[in-house]
Amino acid sequence: MDQPVNQPPRPPADQPAGCSLLEAARTWLLVGATGFGGPAGQIAILHREVVEKNRWLGEEEFLAALRLCMLLPGPEAQQLATYAGWRMHGLAGGLVAGTLFVLPGAVLVTALAWLHAAGQSLPLLAAAFAGTRPAVVALVALATWRIGCKSISTPAGLGLALASAVAMALGVGFPLLVLAVGIAAAVLGWWRARGFKSVSGVIGPRDATAVELTAGPAAIPRSAWSGPLVTAAVGVGIWLAAYAVVVATGPAGGRGPAIARLFTETTLLSLGGAYAVVPWALDESLARGWLEPVERFDALAMGEATPGPLILVVTFIGFLAGWKTTPDGDAAAGLAGAGVATLFAFIPSFAMVLSLAPVLRSIHPDSALDRAMRAVGGVVVAAIALLAVRLAAESLFPEGRPAVVPIAVAIACGVALRLGWASAPLAVLAAAAIGCAAAGFAHIDGILP
Repeated sequence: MDQPVNQPPRPPADQPAGCSLLEAARTWLLVGATGFGGPAGQIAILHREVVEKNRWLGEEEFLAALRLCMLLPGPEAQQLATYAGWRMHGLAGGLVAGTLFVLPGAVLVTALAWLHAAGQSLPLLAAAFAGTRPAVVALVALATWRIGCKSISTPAGLGLALASAVAMALGVGFPLLVLAVGIAAAVLGWWRARGFKSVSGVIGPRDATAVELTAGPAAIPRSAWSGPLVTAAVGVGIWLAAYAVVVATGPAGGRGPAIARLFTETTLLSLGGAYAVVPWALDESLARGWLEPVERFDALAMGEATPGPLILVVTFIGFLAGWKTTPDGDAAAGLAGAGVATLFAFIPSFAMVLSLAPVLRSIHPDSALDRAMRAVGGVVVAAIALLAVRLAAESLFPEGRPAVVPIAVAIACGVALRLGWASAPLAVLAAAAIGCAAAGFAHIDGILP
């Protein structure tokens, strides 16, 4: 078939179209600065730039890379950009693409965190942040519905989600539940793959379409893993070296090591996207005294209203963790905390995607990891639903009584977002404006006779 007129020819399947690293860097920075709308919006922007506009990757390879990134823990859109950069310019290209995808959002979240921390005594600014809280409730509730529809399709899945919600409400930790469910799914998958049946018949014989990670027509030769294993070892070495520096220097008022450990765990546990682990990260930060209860709203609002991955809420938390090491606030410690949180949240993402990139085409989506992630989906939905309930109780029913204006704002935001009338950043900004207006009216009402 002839190529369409006025369109450049596609590169061969194994050779991306050529451009310089500098030209590609401008594209990655543009994608990072305009990456609103969560993972779906960011992936759509990447598809437009990488496949449709520049034709750096073919459609089939883009979708294969997307499947891999959705299997891995961590922000899938950032990992997809990292893979595309690696395909263009090797290791340097992957590092540049992944970094520039995150950088604009990280800088903006850090600036907003500083503004939030330094301006808490300013009534108008405090009202703006308070106004965003009903919008955050709507966003989290919609995320529960959206992810639940994707993750729960059977009565067993619904039962797992309900049991997980009860367990977490009783104090069982999210990491423990993820580990237990993931191991159980992997064991059952292994059992099924070998054709065994349970006594009850729940675990049937192996599905003819199921393929193990290293089996099937695109099996991965044992020798092909040497390069990825070396890359993974280098990634682990970089993490250890960076952590040693943090321990030795004690940044963020001495909280640097704790920040590094927590947000490394955050990335490694985020099977199914950032919302899978953000509730747990917020609760852990609250327990450590890094956040006040109402600041959970502010962290989520910053993540939703800025470009880049939602997991950048860790940047906001890291800044506040450092800032609060002194009674009057320490800006230098806050900046260090934001930097440590961001760095350690993304080192694992880089290591995973750059390690697996060379064997991407040989990894079947119906792998043990895929089965484990689908099983963990019920735990993820439970965690998000519990967060939605807690935030709604605090924002919409303070002291057990309904607050009319916040409830109306939450409903309006939810309807607008669900019907596509507004994006998440617009909803957050509109709610902030309503908060400012409400505070202004309250002030006028208090001074007029």
